[in-house]
Amino acid sequence: MSRKEVTPFRIETNYAGVQITFWLSNLAYAGFTAVFLSSKGFSDTQIGFTSSLLSSLAIAIQLFTSNYSDLHQHVPIKKIMTALILLAMVCGAVIMSLPLPIAMMTLVFSLGGAVQSANVGLMNAQFMQYANAGIPVNFGWPRGIGSLIYAIAAYFLGIMLEKHSPSFLMPLFLVLAAITIGVILIMPNVQEVGRRSASLYVQEKHSDRTTYGQMLKSNHVLVLFLLASVLLYFGQGPVMLFLIRVVQGAGGGGRELGISMLLQSGIEMPAMLLTPWLMKKIKARYLLLFSFFMYVIKMILLYRAQSMSVVYIAMVLSIFCYGLYGVCSAYFVNNIVRSGEKVRAQGLVILCSSLGGILGNLLGGYIMDTAGLKPLLNISWMIVLLSALMMLSCAIAQNMVERKAAGLPKN
Repeated sequence: MSRKEVTPFRIETNYAGVQITFWLSNLAYAGFTAVFLSSKGFSDTQIGFTSSLLSSLAIAIQLFTSNYSDLHQHVPIKKIMTALILLAMVCGAVIMSLPLPIAMMTLVFSLGGAVQSANVGLMNAQFMQYANAGIPVNFGWPRGIGSLIYAIAAYFLGIMLEKHSPSFLMPLFLVLAAITIGVILIMPNVQEVGRRSASLYVQEKHSDRTTYGQMLKSNHVLVLFLLASVLLYFGQGPVMLFLIRVVQGAGGGGRELGISMLLQSGIEMPAMLLTPWLMKKIKARYLLLFSFFMYVIKMILLYRAQSMSVVYIAMVLSIFCYGLYGVCSAYFVNNIVRSGEKVRAQGLVILCSSLGGILGNLLGGYIMDTAGLKPLLNISWMIVLLSALMMLSCAIAQNMVERKAAGLPKN
């Protein structure tokens, strides 16, 4: 494929297809985890443990795949993503075909979900490679349309789950995952289309390699952001896992769960479309800071919710939550790390969400079974507040780094 044949819009459209099909497959596999595992006889504690195991495995897989990608630049990221999806499909097929005991179901479901989670960081890294190679691509609208389609599908799947057994989810996942692989494989190779791809490839290939420890030790801004992300997902992760319980506590059911997911994911698209434009006016760190504090307000509303109208209002706030975080975090991290660290840096962001999920889901499942929903929601919003304060520290630290690099006084 020649460079003249591949336009930025062609790349963006292809990437939008990846986002749509991947998130639809992820919705079918893990979007209704609590509902699906409950139908298999899992308690809330077992659901929380399974989600935590999933996140633990995702960390190990994410570390390996992102490190492998950074060290083997000749291997296209899309091939690594394809291998992970194939493994997830094997897990889905086993779950669908065999009557597994709870212990084995926990292991297989966690492994399949883990490789799916590991792909999120690789998808971001794949797209950032085009930007780093000098192609003027827009990350916002492809990511946003993925959220919009996810939201619409979540609404209809929520309705279907009221009428049918959750057993239809795994066959649906297998079909969507197969389509995802096809869309991924037709993504253009970065080395063939980038304006600076040849020189960039040589630079990346021969740049000094750093270990994870060296990368974190030399970049305190990255460390602060990763800690903020851990706390964010520690606080909000169990609430999203047990969103069905939040909805039920407010008087809703499967239909209302679908509407909540539609609002939460669908409303993210406008923000994702506008975020690249906003980052030309406002630095990514300040948009992230605003996003973190909006997460706090969202969690407080869910804690206080006595009716579905309040739950819906909280879901609408997602326009300022993941709607900003999902795009800004990718650009922010890409810009604060050195050459040869970019894939691993994107992976670390996903890793930290997984780590936060481990802690949060273990705690959440236990609290749900022992104390109930309200104590969980109360603890969650306070943890998210801590994450926002950590992000404030990160923004201040990055401001100091930039002022120092420009030869300006710290204050």
